[in-house]
Amino acid sequence: MSCNINQIPSPPTALSSCAVPVGGSNSSILDMCCNSHVNAVATYGPPGSNSNTRTEDGCFQFCVTDEPDVVQGCLTNTLREYAKGDPILKCFNVATAKKDTGATEGGYGSAGTRVRASGVGWVMGTVLSLAFVGAAVGTV
Repeated sequence: MSCNINQIPSPPTALSSCAVPVGGSNSSILDMCCNSHVNAVATYGPPGSNSNTRTEDGCFQFCVTDEPDVVQGCLTNTLREYAKGDPILKCFNVATAKKDTGATEGGYGSAGTRVRASGVGWVMGTVLSLAFVGAAVGTV
């Protein structure tokens, strides 16, 4: 199997998704930007290969997401810090992504999550922030 990481092929899904080549920090960054506890990360190979299924022996990793614009922004900004030049990533089927009609103008995207000024997102953001600060203070 030959991996051409400069041309990321479509992942094996018709849903909106974002993909990066396997290697370096890409897997961890994709994991972070996609909120892997919500949107699982899977590996796939180039078209025509035996690994073009959701297995562990492919050249690329992808995640399915309802917010590909947020994930793409996170990937671009984060990968740019680690790579020289433009980062190699691609989002697919962006037009099929679910549009969030309940978002307020006070919402913002950060690390693949969307925090809103009201609802469960705000509560979860606060709880996770407090847990992170508590863990960081406890280790110092």
